[in-house]
Amino acid sequence: MAAISGAIFDCDGTLLDSMQVWYGAFAHLVESHGLVCTGEMQETVEPMTLPQGTRWLHESFGLGESAEALNREIHNYMRDQYEHHIPEMPGVHAFVESLAAAKIPLIIATSTTSSLIWDALRVHGLDGFFRDVVCTAEVRDGYDKDHPDVYLEALERLGVPLGETWVFEDAPFGVETSRRAGFHVAGIYNEHDGRDEDFIRAWADVFSYEYEGLSLDGIRAFDDARRKRMPEA
Repeated sequence: MAAISGAIFDCDGTLLDSMQVWYGAFAHLVESHGLVCTGEMQETVEPMTLPQGTRWLHESFGLGESAEALNREIHNYMRDQYEHHIPEMPGVHAFVESLAAAKIPLIIATSTTSSLIWDALRVHGLDGFFRDVVCTAEVRDGYDKDHPDVYLEALERLGVPLGETWVFEDAPFGVETSRRAGFHVAGIYNEHDGRDEDFIRAWADVFSYEYEGLSLDGIRAFDDARRKRMPEA
């Protein structure tokens, strides 16, 4: 049996169905400055923090007056998208509510600026469930979720044991990083974000299509004795 004393959630693609909008946001930003956004550009910026991504666009292609100006543009665009166009993932509200009702503290670890995430949570009535939002750029500038810093900072703020803390993630690199750091990991998958399903299955302790079939009882019933080994590096 597995204990769960704390839960760390990613937001974009895990709580909110927003990854396609984020992909579109970078394309919108690039194309509003007269360039064509290529697939290679999208792949480059995805694992970056937002400040890293806009700095890369400014320095590599001369977009905008500054990286900070690009940041403001994309923040304004995404704030409107969160408020008017982005839905929550199916089943997420009931699942989060069940954890909160069991007195399990919840926190968010994200690559998105924390103020944007709080705005998005309030739109969907999810803000009251979470103790805090931890953003990668606010923990260690230049480090995204290919490093464990944001998850470890979230764990420290929760104040619960590492071995009893579950991470809920949709990004393959986030699933791998958190599992390597010693967390239990639930991989949240959908069929429209282009994630590598086999990779997530290989690294996650629990795999779920969105929140279909995922429950607190199911998490607690996870058998640590039969936990699969991590893939070879």
